[in-house]
Amino acid sequence: MNITNIFKKTSLGLATVLAGLLISGTAHAIPYTGDTTVASPVPAFNVFTGDMPAPAPKDGEPDFFQSRVPVNGDPNDASTQYTDPTSTDCTNGKVIELRVYVHNGASADNNNNGTGPSIAHGTKVSVALPGGQATSFDPTATISANNAATVSDGATINCNGQSVKLQYVSGSASQFSLGTGVMPLSDAIVNGGVSIQSEKVPGDVWGCWNERVYVVLSVKVVNVPTPPTPSFMCTTLGLEADIDRKVKLSAFSTTATNGASFKTAVINWGDNSAPLTTNQVVGQTHQYSKDGTYLVTAIAHFDVNGEDMTAGGPQCQKQVTFSSNTPPKVTPPPSTPVTPAAPTSLVNTGPGSVAGLFAAATAIGMLGYRKMLSRRLSRQ
Repeated sequence: MNITNIFKKTSLGLATVLAGLLISGTAHAIPYTGDTTVASPVPAFNVFTGDMPAPAPKDGEPDFFQSRVPVNGDPNDASTQYTDPTSTDCTNGKVIELRVYVHNGASADNNNNGTGPSIAHGTKVSVALPGGQATSFDPTATISANNAATVSDGATINCNGQSVKLQYVSGSASQFSLGTGVMPLSDAIVNGGVSIQSEKVPGDVWGCWNERVYVVLSVKVVNVPTPPTPSFMCTTLGLEADIDRKVKLSAFSTTATNGASFKTAVINWGDNSAPLTTNQVVGQTHQYSKDGTYLVTAIAHFDVNGEDMTAGGPQCQKQVTFSSNTPPKVTPPPSTPVTPAAPTSLVNTGPGSVAGLFAAATAIGMLGYRKMLSRRLSRQ
């Protein structure tokens, strides 16, 4: 049977379909049975289910949005099949092609040369592309018409753990049908949708296998540079001590790079007084109420990409001692003893080492024996 006449059926068969599938003017899923497949009673997109021959989606027409990685990014590559999902190494600039399969499953007998009830009017295709950075993407395609139910399908693109962005390739969208050949489509396909057609009238898609429309567009992988890690630290604290138990902060410095910036420092005088928060550390003074040894510390606060982060450490600490018998003295704080690390591996006791130890022990033993023997002989 000629494929253009695949939907020519008896009135009884069509009545059966109408009874089982016609709900609110739309058709539900129809099993694909080859030449015996029954047409939809109304314009309906991608309603045939089951194992289908290429170029239809193998697992049925509801899976109508698929992708592939064409060889060398060539859109004319005829060897690479469309699949869903698609997994690939998302190297920078790699082209991934998306295809929207459009089939009006209404009977070819009711096209009536473009005026019959099988024609879907005002047909549009739109594709929604994810805009963020991710390791997996789920773009969505939608087919709509004035007199047919809207259908949508998603296609998964896995980037094998690589965090990238997908960018629409401007000017890459086109459609193909036997009635029109290849036609360019507007970039509006990713921003609201574009009109498609299977014959001469824009928006009209006829019912029939030979009136299928294939819409393709491309996206490319854009690697997102990894921002440098912010770096920030408190590097210097200088302290001067004077009579009457007075101290003055004489030096203070920090480093902040790659998105970090110094905000304020919190000075703890070490005597249970209220800490001082300031962004002008140098020149600040404090007076202690009695003699003693005090640890002055500075904790620097940084803005790190909008977050408050802190840094201190021994380099931003000073110890000051006041005594009525000696001049005030500023010293670095006592260092914390470092406990030696435990060995991370055992001593080598392989055959070579055992032989060496045995030889050394033997030599030492022989020397000891000779010395002992010499003493005995000298006593005789």
